[in-house]
Amino acid sequence: MRLSIPSANLIVALALPLLLIVISVANMAGAASIFDRDAPECKVLSDKSPELRLKLSLFCKYDKSVRPVISKSTPINVTVGLSPKFMEFDSDKNQFILHSWMLISWKDEHLGWDPDDYDGIDSLRIESDDLWLPDISVFNSGDLSVSQSTLLRAMCKLSYTGLVVCVPALKFVALCSTDYADWPYDLQNCFILMGSWTQTGAEVNFNFRRKSINMSSFQESKLWLVTNYTSRKVTPKLKNDSFPFLSFQFEIQRHSGIIQAVHISPLIVLAILTLTLLWLDSRSTERLVLAAVTFICHLLCLYNLHWLIPSNGLTPPHVLLFYRDSMIITTFAIVLTTLLRKLQSTRGIPAPIWIESSVSFVANNPAGRWLLLEDWPPGNSKVTSSDDDREPIEAMPMKIDNWRRLALIIDWLALFALTFTYLLLFLSRIPRVEYKKSIL
Repeated sequence: MRLSIPSANLIVALALPLLLIVISVANMAGAASIFDRDAPECKVLSDKSPELRLKLSLFCKYDKSVRPVISKSTPINVTVGLSPKFMEFDSDKNQFILHSWMLISWKDEHLGWDPDDYDGIDSLRIESDDLWLPDISVFNSGDLSVSQSTLLRAMCKLSYTGLVVCVPALKFVALCSTDYADWPYDLQNCFILMGSWTQTGAEVNFNFRRKSINMSSFQESKLWLVTNYTSRKVTPKLKNDSFPFLSFQFEIQRHSGIIQAVHISPLIVLAILTLTLLWLDSRSTERLVLAAVTFICHLLCLYNLHWLIPSNGLTPPHVLLFYRDSMIITTFAIVLTTLLRKLQSTRGIPAPIWIESSVSFVANNPAGRWLLLEDWPPGNSKVTSSDDDREPIEAMPMKIDNWRRLALIIDWLALFALTFTYLLLFLSRIPRVEYKKSIL
């Protein structure tokens, strides 16, 4: 029976996919046969390389998510040490940044072997990604945008006893509780707290190496000086479990030489200028000009410090408070000068009796005559009233000039009071310079 043309086309259309499937299966079978031929060669290679044979034996069915101990009740002792390279301190963000090598070691009971079985091989170099790693993180991290796990990818040394030693290069960013009260001679105490978030002390026990902080390769900062460093282990308890963590403390001091020359020295100069203007005659134009210049200098220094001093911290810097108080004193001196100039412009008006008696009391004392820079009264004799209670003619100019003498007395009192005020400010506001030597 002869098939029609449409029927033949249909048979071809059905047979073509079946033919392609058969060809694909044949190719896969051929590839499998090639791998089968290569398999014995791989086994021969492992027989020739003791190190490869050892690695295949160690990591056969090794699970890096399982704590590597034989007994569940056995804790893993993890020893930690730091070898800092250099540090930074971000005053605006209160961040202490430490670039350091971290030496961390523990014993993996699943990865031990007998060197005699592998041609005396007693150690291997293993990527940290292939090993169980302790869960250790920075508790007081100042940058949560990055991973808090301190063990980044590193090459580790595995000994035949199961001891694992890793030395990753790490960047620790820790929040620091800052205090700028003694700026620019401030000392900052910063901590790096490391421990496990998920494992208790019964599972992973953190300890320090014999030398917990090795500063032999540390490079000094141009802005900060490391004056002290310590380490201690803290073991807080929560219910029946303990969660030990390691605390590394670094005490740093600011290099303040340039800041002292630029901001501390002008502070002393402005204080002297403020006291000097009270020494000048309140009627002189020079006194007003000096007062105005001193006030403007205070404003400029405060504006400059506003951009230089960090705006955070527990207490405001004493230097900033000194400038503020000194500017208030300068303002008082300007107001006082204006009032005294106005007071002395009333020379034609006789002073009241209480002002005259007060001025006479001061002028009749040797110290008062020295302050007034004149003899009182003329002829070194006291001014007294006549028997008929009429005032002598020579006493009238003095009575009219009592305004001038009162202004002098107020000026001297203000000078003494502000000098004493500045002494108190220097004792309470100026930071004490306590330079510490580098411990490196």
